[in-house]
Amino acid sequence: MSAKRAIPFLPLFVALCCAISARADDTPITTQIQQVVDGYLKKHREDEFISGVALYISLGDPGPVIEAFAGDNGRDNKRPIDGDTLFQIGSNTKHFEAAVVLRLEAEGLLDIDDALGKWLPEYPAWKDVKIRQLLQMTSPIPNYSETVAIGQIMGKDPFHQFTKRQLIAAVYPGPDNHLPIPSGWFYSNTNNILAALIIERASRMSFEQALETFGFQQADLHNSYYVEGIYPDRILDREPRGLFQNEDCLDYQPIPCTSLLAPLLGRDMSGQNLSWAGAAGAIVSSPRDLAKWVRGLFGGKIIPKKQLKEMTTLVSQSTGKPVKEATPEDPRTFGLDVVQLFRPTTGRLWFYEGETLGFRVIFAYWPQHDLVITAATNSQPPKGQNQLANEVVAAAFDVLVKAGMIKPAPPLGPLDLPGGDPE
Repeated sequence: MSAKRAIPFLPLFVALCCAISARADDTPITTQIQQVVDGYLKKHREDEFISGVALYISLGDPGPVIEAFAGDNGRDNKRPIDGDTLFQIGSNTKHFEAAVVLRLEAEGLLDIDDALGKWLPEYPAWKDVKIRQLLQMTSPIPNYSETVAIGQIMGKDPFHQFTKRQLIAAVYPGPDNHLPIPSGWFYSNTNNILAALIIERASRMSFEQALETFGFQQADLHNSYYVEGIYPDRILDREPRGLFQNEDCLDYQPIPCTSLLAPLLGRDMSGQNLSWAGAAGAIVSSPRDLAKWVRGLFGGKIIPKKQLKEMTTLVSQSTGKPVKEATPEDPRTFGLDVVQLFRPTTGRLWFYEGETLGFRVIFAYWPQHDLVITAATNSQPPKGQNQLANEVVAAAFDVLVKAGMIKPAPPLGPLDLPGGDPE
Protein backbone atom coordinates (compact mmCIF):
# COMPACT_ATOMS: atom_id res chain seq x y z
CA MET A 1 0.00 0.00 0.00
CA SER A 2 3.00 2.29 0.31
CA ALA A 3 4.73 3.91 -2.62
CA LYS A 4 7.28 1.13 -2.51
CA ARG A 5 4.48 -1.39 -2.05
CA ALA A 6 2.37 0.08 -4.85
CA ILE A 7 5.22 0.19 -7.40
CA PRO A 8 8.67 -0.98 -6.34
CA PHE A 9 11.21 0.05 -9.00
CA LEU A 10 13.47 -2.96 -8.82
CA PRO A 11 16.85 -2.71 -10.56
CA LEU A 12 16.87 -4.46 -13.88
CA PHE A 13 20.32 -5.95 -14.48
CA VAL A 14 19.69 -7.06 -17.38
CA ALA A 15 3.60 -19.41 -28.45
CA LEU A 16 6.12 -18.31 -31.11
CA CYS A 17 4.84 -18.57 -34.71
CA CYS A 18 7.70 -20.92 -35.43
CA ALA A 19 10.54 -22.41 -33.34
CA ILE A 20 13.68 -20.21 -33.35
CA SER A 21 16.95 -21.69 -32.15
CA ALA A 22 19.58 -19.77 -30.21
CA ARG A 23 22.96 -19.30 -31.82
CA ALA A 24 24.80 -20.42 -28.69
CA ASP A 25 23.28 -23.91 -28.79
CA ASP A 26 20.49 -25.88 -30.43
CA THR A 27 17.90 -25.29 -27.71
CA PRO A 28 14.89 -23.50 -29.22
CA ILE A 29 14.22 -20.00 -27.91
CA THR A 30 10.76 -21.07 -26.83
CA THR A 31 12.27 -23.80 -24.67
CA GLN A 32 14.79 -21.42 -23.10
CA ILE A 33 12.06 -18.89 -22.28
CA GLN A 34 9.90 -21.65 -20.79
CA GLN A 35 12.85 -22.65 -18.64
CA VAL A 36 12.98 -19.08 -17.29
CA VAL A 37 9.39 -19.16 -15.98
CA ASP A 38 9.60 -22.78 -14.83
CA GLY A 39 12.81 -22.02 -12.95
CA TYR A 40 11.35 -18.93 -11.32
CA LEU A 41 8.29 -20.78 -10.06
CA LYS A 42 10.39 -23.67 -8.76
CA LYS A 43 12.81 -21.35 -6.98
CA HIS A 44 10.28 -18.90 -5.52
CA ARG A 45 7.09 -20.89 -5.01
CA GLU A 46 7.73 -20.99 -1.25
CA ASP A 47 9.52 -17.73 -0.41
CA GLU A 48 7.29 -15.55 -2.63
CA PHE A 49 4.12 -17.61 -1.99
CA ILE A 50 3.28 -17.89 -5.70
CA SER A 51 1.49 -20.62 -7.62
CA GLY A 52 1.98 -19.39 -11.20
CA VAL A 53 3.89 -17.11 -13.57
CA ALA A 54 2.99 -15.65 -16.97
CA LEU A 55 5.43 -14.10 -19.46
CA TYR A 56 4.73 -12.42 -22.80
CA ILE A 57 7.40 -11.28 -25.27
CA SER A 58 6.52 -9.15 -28.29
CA LEU A 59 9.33 -8.91 -30.86
CA GLY A 60 7.95 -6.19 -33.11
CA ASP A 61 4.48 -5.48 -34.38
CA PRO A 62 2.79 -7.81 -35.40
CA GLY A 63 5.38 -10.26 -34.10
CA PRO A 64 6.84 -12.78 -33.62
CA VAL A 65 5.53 -13.46 -30.12
CA ILE A 66 6.67 -15.80 -27.36
CA GLU A 67 4.34 -16.72 -24.49
CA ALA A 68 5.33 -18.88 -21.55
CA PHE A 69 3.33 -20.00 -18.51
CA ALA A 70 4.15 -21.97 -15.40
CA GLY A 71 2.02 -23.34 -12.58
CA ASP A 72 -1.67 -23.06 -11.84
CA ASN A 73 -4.23 -20.81 -10.19
CA GLY A 74 -3.49 -22.09 -6.70
CA ARG A 75 -7.10 -23.18 -6.17
CA ASP A 76 -8.67 -26.59 -5.65
CA ASN A 77 -9.53 -26.91 -9.34
CA LYS A 78 -5.84 -26.39 -10.29
CA ARG A 79 -6.58 -24.57 -13.53
CA PRO A 80 -3.26 -23.93 -15.35
CA ILE A 81 -1.98 -20.40 -15.92
CA ASP A 82 -2.49 -19.56 -19.60
CA GLY A 83 -3.25 -16.73 -22.00
CA ASP A 84 -6.75 -16.29 -20.57
CA THR A 85 -5.54 -15.84 -16.99
CA LEU A 86 -6.17 -12.37 -15.55
CA PHE A 87 -4.08 -10.48 -13.00
CA GLN A 88 -4.62 -7.32 -10.99
CA ILE A 89 -2.10 -5.02 -12.72
CA GLY A 90 -1.93 -2.52 -9.86
CA SER A 91 -0.20 0.77 -10.55
CA ASN A 92 0.06 0.01 -14.26
CA THR A 93 -3.46 1.49 -14.14
CA LYS A 94 -1.78 4.88 -13.78
CA HIS A 95 -0.41 5.14 -17.32
CA PHE A 96 -3.86 4.21 -18.64
CA GLU A 97 -5.24 7.13 -16.63
CA ALA A 98 -2.49 9.49 -17.82
CA ALA A 99 -3.34 8.59 -21.43
CA VAL A 100 -7.00 9.47 -20.80
CA VAL A 101 -5.99 12.87 -19.40
CA LEU A 102 -3.81 13.50 -22.44
CA ARG A 103 -6.59 12.47 -24.83
CA LEU A 104 -8.86 15.01 -23.14
CA GLU A 105 -6.15 17.62 -23.52
CA ALA A 106 -5.79 16.78 -27.22
CA GLU A 107 -9.52 17.33 -27.62
CA GLY A 108 -9.31 20.73 -25.94
CA LEU A 109 -11.24 19.72 -22.82
CA LEU A 110 -8.43 20.46 -20.36
CA ASP A 111 -4.77 21.45 -20.16
CA ILE A 112 -2.25 19.51 -18.08
CA ASP A 113 -1.01 22.85 -16.75
CA ASP A 114 -4.46 23.68 -15.40
CA ALA A 115 -4.46 24.18 -11.64
CA LEU A 116 -6.62 22.03 -9.39
CA GLY A 117 -8.42 25.18 -8.30
CA LYS A 118 -10.02 25.32 -11.75
CA TRP A 119 -11.39 21.78 -11.65
CA LEU A 120 -11.62 20.90 -7.95
CA PRO A 121 -12.19 24.15 -6.02
CA GLU A 122 -13.48 22.11 -3.08
CA TYR A 123 -9.82 21.38 -2.23
CA PRO A 124 -8.44 24.92 -1.72
CA ALA A 125 -5.31 23.73 0.10
CA TRP A 126 -4.12 22.29 -3.23
CA LYS A 127 -5.56 24.96 -5.52
CA ASP A 128 -2.21 25.78 -7.17
CA VAL A 129 -1.17 22.19 -7.88
CA LYS A 130 -1.09 21.47 -11.64
CA ILE A 131 -2.52 18.38 -13.31
CA ARG A 132 0.98 17.79 -14.69
CA GLN A 133 2.31 17.56 -11.11
CA LEU A 134 -0.28 14.93 -10.22
CA LEU A 135 0.78 12.63 -13.07
CA GLN A 136 4.47 13.42 -12.57
CA MET A 137 4.40 12.69 -8.82
CA THR A 138 5.80 16.13 -7.97
CA SER A 139 2.76 17.43 -6.07
CA PRO A 140 2.90 18.23 -2.32
CA ILE A 141 0.10 15.74 -1.61
CA PRO A 142 0.47 12.81 0.83
CA ASN A 143 -0.37 9.21 -0.03
CA TYR A 144 -3.79 8.07 1.27
CA SER A 145 -2.96 4.37 1.02
CA GLU A 146 -0.27 4.76 3.71
CA THR A 147 -2.54 6.40 6.28
CA VAL A 148 -3.71 4.91 9.54
CA ALA A 149 -7.31 5.81 8.68
CA ILE A 150 -7.38 3.75 5.48
CA GLY A 151 -5.18 0.97 6.82
CA GLN A 152 -7.43 0.39 9.83
CA ILE A 153 -10.46 -0.08 7.59
CA MET A 154 -8.72 -2.35 5.10
CA GLY A 155 -7.14 -4.52 7.78
CA LYS A 156 -10.56 -5.16 9.29
CA ASP A 157 -12.57 -5.39 6.07
CA PRO A 158 -10.88 -5.94 2.67
CA PHE A 159 -14.33 -5.80 1.07
CA HIS A 160 -15.06 -2.25 2.26
CA GLN A 161 -16.40 0.10 -0.42
CA PHE A 162 -14.48 3.39 -0.52
CA THR A 163 -15.43 6.50 -2.48
CA LYS A 164 -12.87 8.74 -4.14
CA ARG A 165 -13.76 11.50 -1.70
CA GLN A 166 -13.13 9.25 1.30
CA LEU A 167 -9.68 8.34 0.03
CA ILE A 168 -8.79 11.98 -0.56
CA ALA A 169 -10.18 13.02 2.84
CA ALA A 170 -7.67 10.71 4.53
CA VAL A 171 -4.84 13.08 3.56
CA TYR A 172 -6.55 16.45 3.15
CA PRO A 173 -4.99 18.92 5.64
CA GLY A 174 -7.14 19.98 8.55
CA PRO A 175 -7.08 20.62 12.31
CA ASP A 176 -6.91 16.88 13.03
CA ASN A 177 -4.86 15.84 9.99
CA HIS A 178 -1.23 16.95 9.82
CA LEU A 179 0.59 14.48 7.59
CA PRO A 180 4.10 15.29 6.34
CA ILE A 181 3.97 17.42 3.17
CA PRO A 182 6.15 15.84 0.49
CA SER A 183 8.54 17.75 -1.77
CA GLY A 184 10.50 16.90 -4.90
CA TRP A 185 9.44 13.55 -6.38
CA PHE A 186 7.07 11.60 -4.12
CA TYR A 187 4.93 8.62 -5.10
CA SER A 188 1.37 9.31 -3.98
CA ASN A 189 -1.71 7.38 -5.04
CA THR A 190 -3.81 10.38 -4.03
CA ASN A 191 -2.62 12.17 -7.18
CA ASN A 192 -4.41 9.61 -9.32
CA ILE A 193 -7.67 9.78 -7.40
CA LEU A 194 -7.70 13.57 -7.86
CA ALA A 195 -6.90 13.14 -11.56
CA ALA A 196 -9.86 10.75 -11.88
CA LEU A 197 -12.22 13.42 -10.50
CA ILE A 198 -10.84 15.89 -13.05
CA ILE A 199 -11.38 13.37 -15.86
CA GLU A 200 -14.99 12.94 -14.78
CA ARG A 201 -15.66 16.67 -14.79
CA ALA A 202 -13.85 17.35 -18.07
CA SER A 203 -15.31 14.38 -19.98
CA ARG A 204 -18.76 14.36 -18.32
CA MET A 205 -18.35 10.61 -17.98
CA SER A 206 -17.62 8.34 -15.06
CA PHE A 207 -13.94 7.48 -14.79
CA GLU A 208 -14.81 3.91 -15.77
CA GLN A 209 -16.58 5.11 -18.94
CA ALA A 210 -13.72 7.46 -19.85
CA LEU A 211 -11.17 4.68 -19.36
CA GLU A 212 -13.20 2.34 -21.54
CA THR A 213 -13.73 4.97 -24.28
CA PHE A 214 -10.28 6.58 -24.44
CA GLY A 215 -8.22 3.63 -23.24
CA PHE A 216 -9.49 0.09 -23.74
CA GLN A 217 -11.48 0.75 -26.93
CA GLN A 218 -8.75 2.93 -28.43
CA ALA A 219 -6.22 0.14 -27.98
CA ASP A 220 -8.71 -2.60 -28.99
CA LEU A 221 -8.29 -4.44 -25.68
CA HIS A 222 -10.68 -7.30 -24.94
CA ASN A 223 -9.27 -8.70 -21.70
CA SER A 224 -8.84 -5.52 -19.65
CA TYR A 225 -11.40 -4.43 -17.06
CA TYR A 226 -11.93 -1.69 -14.51
CA VAL A 227 -14.26 -1.80 -11.52
CA GLU A 228 -14.11 0.46 -8.46
CA GLY A 229 -15.35 -2.29 -6.18
CA ILE A 230 -15.66 -6.06 -6.21
CA TYR A 231 -15.26 -7.64 -9.63
CA PRO A 232 -17.97 -9.95 -10.99
CA ASP A 233 -17.46 -13.72 -10.88
CA ARG A 234 -16.92 -13.97 -14.64
CA ILE A 235 -13.66 -12.03 -14.13
CA LEU A 236 -12.70 -13.37 -10.71
CA ASP A 237 -12.98 -16.94 -12.04
CA ARG A 238 -10.11 -16.14 -14.42
CA GLU A 239 -7.79 -14.85 -11.67
CA PRO A 240 -5.46 -17.10 -9.71
CA ARG A 241 -5.44 -16.75 -5.97
CA GLY A 242 -3.30 -13.81 -4.83
CA LEU A 243 -1.66 -14.11 -1.40
CA PHE A 244 -0.70 -11.14 0.79
CA GLN A 245 2.47 -11.78 2.80
CA ASN A 246 3.99 -8.32 3.41
CA GLU A 247 4.45 -7.52 7.11
CA ASP A 248 5.70 -3.94 6.57
CA CYS A 249 3.96 -1.17 8.46
CA LEU A 250 2.29 1.64 6.54
CA ASP A 251 4.47 4.72 6.09
CA TYR A 252 2.40 6.96 8.34
CA GLN A 253 2.08 4.50 11.23
CA PRO A 254 3.84 5.58 14.44
CA ILE A 255 6.97 3.53 15.17
CA PRO A 256 7.37 0.97 16.71
CA CYS A 257 4.42 -0.66 15.02
CA THR A 258 2.66 -3.75 13.82
CA SER A 259 1.21 -3.42 10.34
CA LEU A 260 -2.44 -2.49 10.27
CA LEU A 261 -2.74 -4.96 7.39
CA ALA A 262 -1.43 -7.86 9.49
CA PRO A 263 -4.92 -9.46 9.66
CA LEU A 264 -4.68 -9.99 5.89
CA LEU A 265 -1.43 -11.99 6.02
CA GLY A 266 -1.80 -15.32 4.26
CA ARG A 267 -5.21 -14.44 2.82
CA ASP A 268 -6.25 -14.72 -0.82
CA MET A 269 -6.80 -11.11 -1.98
CA SER A 270 -7.92 -11.90 -5.53
CA GLY A 271 -11.53 -11.05 -4.72
CA GLN A 272 -10.94 -8.01 -2.53
CA ASN A 273 -12.78 -4.75 -3.13
CA LEU A 274 -10.46 -2.66 -5.33
CA SER A 275 -12.15 0.66 -4.56
CA TRP A 276 -9.16 1.36 -2.29
CA ALA A 277 -6.95 1.35 -5.40
CA GLY A 278 -9.36 2.90 -7.91
CA ALA A 279 -7.68 5.03 -10.57
CA ALA A 280 -4.34 4.37 -8.86
CA GLY A 281 -4.42 0.62 -9.41
CA ALA A 282 -7.70 -1.26 -9.98
CA ILE A 283 -7.38 -2.55 -13.57
CA VAL A 284 -7.46 -6.32 -14.13
CA SER A 285 -5.83 -7.49 -17.36
CA SER A 286 -3.54 -10.07 -18.97
CA PRO A 287 0.15 -9.80 -19.93
CA ARG A 288 -0.93 -10.10 -23.58
CA ASP A 289 -3.33 -7.14 -23.35
CA LEU A 290 -0.82 -5.08 -21.37
CA ALA A 291 1.82 -5.59 -24.07
CA LYS A 292 -0.70 -4.54 -26.72
CA TRP A 293 -1.48 -1.41 -24.70
CA VAL A 294 2.20 -0.53 -24.33
CA ARG A 295 2.78 -0.83 -28.08
CA GLY A 296 -0.26 1.31 -28.80
CA LEU A 297 0.66 3.93 -26.22
CA PHE A 298 4.29 4.43 -27.21
CA GLY A 299 3.51 3.81 -30.87
CA GLY A 300 1.21 6.85 -31.04
CA LYS A 301 -2.05 4.94 -31.48
CA ILE A 302 -3.60 6.19 -28.23
CA ILE A 303 -2.50 9.81 -27.91
CA PRO A 304 -1.17 12.33 -30.48
CA LYS A 305 2.53 13.03 -30.87
CA LYS A 306 2.37 16.28 -28.85
CA GLN A 307 0.82 14.49 -25.89
CA LEU A 308 3.22 11.55 -26.22
CA LYS A 309 6.06 14.05 -25.92
CA GLU A 310 4.46 15.46 -22.77
CA MET A 311 4.05 11.98 -21.34
CA THR A 312 7.70 11.09 -21.93
CA THR A 313 9.17 14.36 -20.62
CA LEU A 314 11.03 13.32 -17.49
CA VAL A 315 11.94 14.34 -13.97
CA SER A 316 14.50 12.68 -11.71
CA GLN A 317 13.08 10.44 -9.02
CA SER A 318 15.96 11.57 -6.82
CA THR A 319 15.35 15.31 -7.05
CA GLY A 320 12.04 15.91 -8.85
CA LYS A 321 13.87 18.22 -11.26
CA PRO A 322 13.57 17.99 -15.06
CA VAL A 323 16.05 15.71 -16.83
CA LYS A 324 16.51 14.73 -20.46
CA GLU A 325 16.78 10.99 -19.90
CA ALA A 326 17.80 8.29 -17.45
CA THR A 327 21.59 8.04 -17.11
CA PRO A 328 24.09 5.88 -15.22
CA GLU A 329 24.34 8.70 -12.67
CA ASP A 330 20.57 9.22 -12.41
CA PRO A 331 19.05 5.89 -13.48
CA ARG A 332 15.42 6.31 -12.36
CA THR A 333 13.29 8.95 -14.02
CA PHE A 334 9.56 9.56 -14.26
CA GLY A 335 7.30 11.00 -16.97
CA LEU A 336 3.51 11.26 -16.72
CA ASP A 337 2.90 7.99 -14.91
CA VAL A 338 5.58 6.14 -16.89
CA VAL A 339 9.14 5.31 -15.85
CA GLN A 340 12.35 5.44 -17.84
CA LEU A 341 15.22 3.40 -16.38
CA PHE A 342 18.86 3.03 -17.30
CA ARG A 343 20.61 -0.27 -16.59
CA PRO A 344 24.13 -0.98 -17.90
CA THR A 345 23.27 -4.44 -19.22
CA THR A 346 19.89 -3.56 -20.75
CA GLY A 347 20.32 0.11 -21.72
CA ARG A 348 17.44 2.56 -21.44
CA LEU A 349 13.92 1.23 -21.25
CA TRP A 350 10.40 2.28 -20.38
CA PHE A 351 9.11 0.37 -17.38
CA TYR A 352 6.42 0.02 -14.75
CA GLU A 353 5.80 -2.47 -11.99
CA GLY A 354 2.42 -2.47 -10.30
CA GLU A 355 1.28 -4.31 -7.20
CA THR A 356 -1.95 -4.90 -5.38
CA LEU A 357 -2.22 -6.84 -2.14
CA GLY A 358 -1.96 -10.11 -4.04
CA PHE A 359 -0.41 -9.53 -7.49
CA ARG A 360 2.65 -8.14 -9.30
CA VAL A 361 2.71 -7.16 -12.98
CA ILE A 362 5.55 -5.60 -15.01
CA PHE A 363 5.95 -4.09 -18.44
CA ALA A 364 9.33 -3.29 -20.00
CA TYR A 365 9.69 -1.65 -23.43
CA TRP A 366 12.87 -1.09 -25.44
CA PRO A 367 12.07 1.03 -28.55
CA GLN A 368 15.65 0.56 -29.77
CA HIS A 369 14.97 -3.19 -29.99
CA ASP A 370 11.24 -2.95 -30.81
CA LEU A 371 10.78 -5.24 -27.81
CA VAL A 372 8.04 -5.42 -25.18
CA ILE A 373 8.15 -7.86 -22.27
CA THR A 374 5.32 -8.24 -19.76
CA ALA A 375 5.29 -10.56 -16.76
CA ALA A 376 2.88 -11.36 -13.93
CA THR A 377 2.63 -13.47 -10.79
CA ASN A 378 0.24 -13.90 -7.89
CA SER A 379 1.44 -12.62 -4.53
CA GLN A 380 2.65 -9.62 -2.61
CA PRO A 381 5.63 -11.28 -0.92
CA PRO A 382 7.60 -10.33 2.17
CA LYS A 383 9.93 -7.35 1.90
CA GLY A 384 12.98 -8.06 -0.26
CA GLN A 385 11.52 -11.22 -1.81
CA ASN A 386 10.26 -9.74 -5.11
CA GLN A 387 12.53 -10.98 -7.90
CA LEU A 388 10.11 -10.88 -10.84
CA ALA A 389 11.96 -8.07 -12.62
CA ASN A 390 15.41 -9.55 -12.20
CA GLU A 391 14.76 -13.24 -12.67
CA VAL A 392 11.98 -13.21 -15.27
CA VAL A 393 12.06 -9.98 -17.27
CA ALA A 394 15.83 -9.46 -17.22
CA ALA A 395 16.47 -13.17 -17.63
CA ALA A 396 14.24 -13.30 -20.72
CA PHE A 397 16.05 -10.25 -22.12
CA ASP A 398 19.35 -12.06 -21.58
CA VAL A 399 18.11 -15.12 -23.48
CA LEU A 400 17.19 -12.91 -26.44
CA VAL A 401 20.61 -11.22 -26.37
CA LYS A 402 22.50 -14.50 -26.32
CA ALA A 403 20.33 -15.78 -29.17
CA GLY A 404 21.30 -12.79 -31.30
CA MET A 405 17.69 -11.62 -31.54
CA ILE A 406 18.54 -8.24 -30.02
CA LYS A 407 21.10 -6.19 -31.87
CA PRO A 408 23.14 -3.31 -30.40
CA ALA A 409 21.45 0.07 -30.78
CA PRO A 410 22.35 3.69 -29.95
CA PRO A 411 21.36 4.91 -26.45
CA LEU A 412 17.65 5.65 -26.14
CA GLY A 413 16.58 9.28 -25.76
CA PRO A 414 13.26 10.09 -24.09
CA LEU A 415 11.54 10.94 -27.40
CA ASP A 416 13.06 8.19 -29.53
CA LEU A 417 9.68 6.60 -30.14
CA PRO A 418 7.87 5.42 -33.26
CA GLY A 419 4.69 7.34 -32.50
CA GLY A 420 2.57 9.07 -35.10
CA ASP A 421 -0.89 10.48 -34.55
CA PRO A 422 -3.77 8.15 -33.68
CA GLU A 423 -6.63 7.91 -36.11
